[in-house]
Amino acid sequence: MAFRCIVFWSIVCLGSVCFGQGLRISTHVYDLEKAAAPGQMVSSSLSLCHNGRIYDYVDAADEVVIFDPVERRFTILNNSRGLSTTLTFDEIRHKMESIEPRTTKYIEELRATGTPSAESIADSINFQLHPKFEQSYDPVKETLVLSSPSFTYRVETRKWADVDQVEHYLAYTDWTARLNFILHPNSLLPEPRIALNEALRDLKDRMPITVELDLRPDGSLHLQAAHQLTRTLSEDDHRRIATWEADLKSKSVRNVPFLSYLQAVLVAKSR
Repeated sequence: MAFRCIVFWSIVCLGSVCFGQGLRISTHVYDLEKAAAPGQMVSSSLSLCHNGRIYDYVDAADEVVIFDPVERRFTILNNSRGLSTTLTFDEIRHKMESIEPRTTKYIEELRATGTPSAESIADSINFQLHPKFEQSYDPVKETLVLSSPSFTYRVETRKWADVDQVEHYLAYTDWTARLNFILHPNSLLPEPRIALNEALRDLKDRMPITVELDLRPDGSLHLQAAHQLTRTLSEDDHRRIATWEADLKSKSVRNVPFLSYLQAVLVAKSR
C-alpha cells in the first residue's frame, strides 16, 4: 500500500515568512495496530517549503509532488518511470464534484443488499462523505480530539506565531487531501481530513505536530504521523530542489496527461 494515500499525515506550511526562510518537515508514520511490531515505522516522507512551492517527496515511491499556489496546480514527478504530469486546482475540484453522486449511488446499492456487512461498509463510506465529529481541545496538553464511534483523530498541536502560516498550511492540506484521493481512489475520502482542518482553523494559532488516525473498532486502521519541523533548509535540501527542477526540464522526463500518468503507474504496480 502506498502510504501517501493516507491523507492525514502530510504537514507543510505556506506563507511569505515560510517561503522566505524555508521550512523542512520530516514525517514518520507508525502503524499502531497491524505492523509486525506495534508502533513500527511504516513510511517516511520529506516536505520542503521554498520560493513559493512545496516539494513533498516519498523515497519509497521515488515520487515528488510539487504544490504551486501561484500557478494553482500540482506537478508530479516520477524519476524511476521518467514521467511527469500536472493537475490544476480547477481540474481537482471538477473531479471531486463528480465523486459525490457516484459515491452516494454506491452507498444506496450497498444498503439495497440488506446484508449486515454491506450495511457496515455503507455506514463507513457515508460517514467519510458527511463526517460528524465531537470536538474537544485540552489547552494544558495542547491536544485536539475529533471523535465518533469508529473514526477518531487525536492531534498534538504546537503554538505557532504566524497565524497566516497556519491558514496557508490548512489550505494546502485541504488540496492535498483531494489530490491524494484522486491518485488513490481506494483511500479514505478527503472530507474527514478537511473537517479536521476546520477544527484547527478554530484554534487559529496551532500547528499539528502528531496526528493519530484511529478507525477502531469497526476498522483495523490505527496510524500515527510524527512531524519534525525545521525552519531552515540544509544544503542537501537545496540540492534536492535544484535536481527536481532540472529533472522536470530534462529530455529524459516526459510530461504526459494526468490519466496517462495514472495508467503508467498502475501498469508498473501490476508487474
